[in-house]
Amino acid sequence: MSAVTAPLRRSREAAPDPRRHLHVVDEPVIRHTLAYALVMVAVVGASVFGAVTLNALAAGASVEARALDAHVSEAERTYAQLVADVASLEDPARIRETALELGLVPSGPARFVTLERNLPADGAVVATERPGATQDPLKPLLSVER
Repeated sequence: MSAVTAPLRRSREAAPDPRRHLHVVDEPVIRHTLAYALVMVAVVGASVFGAVTLNALAAGASVEARALDAHVSEAERTYAQLVADVASLEDPARIRETALELGLVPSGPARFVTLERNLPADGAVVATERPGATQDPLKPLLSVER
């Protein structure tokens, strides 16, 4: 065995094709950089203007909400004060004092009024009815107050 290495073969390098050194050139592309720049400036300006407008609207709504909260708090305080005033005016001792100042006197013992005659609303039959007379069967039921 020999330790001699075989010479390396060179791979074929792709030689440029002599027919391909020329190629067809298309018309140059016209770029509208000025129009593109103007459109981008308009878009960015509109977005900044929109953001500032929305921020101003949110700030205005926040001020209005804060004013409404203050109004609600004041109304709740007024309501609590009015409830306390009504509670103090409903006090039986104050009502008694006011009645005495107006010249009213305390009432005497309780009395009841009793009627000597029976009314149809009491469920009694009136004695003036004739037994043979036709009468509406619902009339006594409708006249009774419940």
